Amino acid sequence: MVKIRDITLAVILIAASCGALAADGSVTGLITRFLTDDTRFGGCMVKVSGGNIQASLPACKSSWLTFDCLVGFPESSKSVAQNKLSAAQLAMVTGKTVYIEATDSRKANGYCFATRIDVIN
Repeated sequence: MVKIRDITLAVILIAASCGALAADGSVTGLITRFLTDDTRFGGCMVKVSGGNIQASLPACKSSWLTFDCLVGFPESSKSVAQNKLSAAQLAMVTGKTVYIEATDSRKANGYCFATRIDVIN
């Protein structure tokens, strides 16, 4: 009986801690590159310079963020991902600064998911 109780307690602790491992962060900078891909990186990504997403989200890879244009994450939609990419392209073409919020709870090929983008100046 002790073993069942110990196992149950361990399962509850693991389940409770899984959400605590995810983090949200942000980066402010200029869009210097974007890419679209048929199968990798969530379909579309942007590179932000002048800021470092790893400062607030160390689990994120590099300075690239995915918008999940392939809709691999349950909270994504194709239209919202396309709107995020369009906003990033607008910022890049006009030289405007962006503020991007991201999470490391969702990743595409190791790159964190951008949940919001603001063109700010």
